[in-house]
Amino acid sequence: MDDIAQCDGPGCNRLLVRQHVGRPAHYCCPRCRKAAQRERDRQAGVERKRAAQLAEAQAAATKAWRHLQEDIDLAGDLAGAVADLAAGNDRHNLVTMCARYGALADRIEAVALEHFDENARAVLLVALDIRLAASV
Repeated sequence: MDDIAQCDGPGCNRLLVRQHVGRPAHYCCPRCRKAAQRERDRQAGVERKRAAQLAEAQAAATKAWRHLQEDIDLAGDLAGAVADLAAGNDRHNLVTMCARYGALADRIEAVALEHFDENARAVLLVALDIRLAASV
């Protein structure tokens, strides 16, 4: 008894009669076999390109995270300095230090907006707020 199947070639609708002896046919002609091979090769190329993009994005995020960690540590130091100056009477240095802290917070937010999703940005900004609150 023979089975009837459709050609596996891309866009081909021809029917095949598969014999029960030997390997089953998948393609109606060499043209469809080659077209299927080209489609598989194209798909593999797309997947390789996507993998390279993901690796590049991960490397950029790792680099950005390292810089963010340094900036967050610096923000903690600046927050401590702001708190110390707020306890004293040195208004000029307090204003200067607050401006540096604000600029640093803006830089952290800009990097977070560029490299991370909404949840990660929220975590970074909360971490920055916690550093400020802990140093006061």
